[in-house]
Amino acid sequence: LAFLALGSLWIKRLQEVPRRLFWTWFMDVFKQGLGACYAHVLNMVIAAVLAVNMRGDVELKDQCAWYGISYLIDTTLGLFLAIVCLRILD
Repeated sequence: LAFLALGSLWIKRLQEVPRRLFWTWFMDVFKQGLGACYAHVLNMVIAAVLAVNMRGDVELKDQCAWYGISYLIDTTLGLFLAIVCLRILD
């Protein structure tokens, strides 16, 4: 999966006009990868904490389910907030 992601970014770089310097492109890709790793680890931690601490009539102790819920909220709510903030700034 990482090979496909990096390969697609490399192909995109080859088609850029004007083409950025390699170092600029590399740092941009590194920033995106670091952000993705941070979000992944944070979602795993949140899922583990929720699986242990959620109580009620129905208990959901499956960390994978909590990870999916957390990821879905992160991507949908995060995208919505990004759009709203960008429209405010524009």
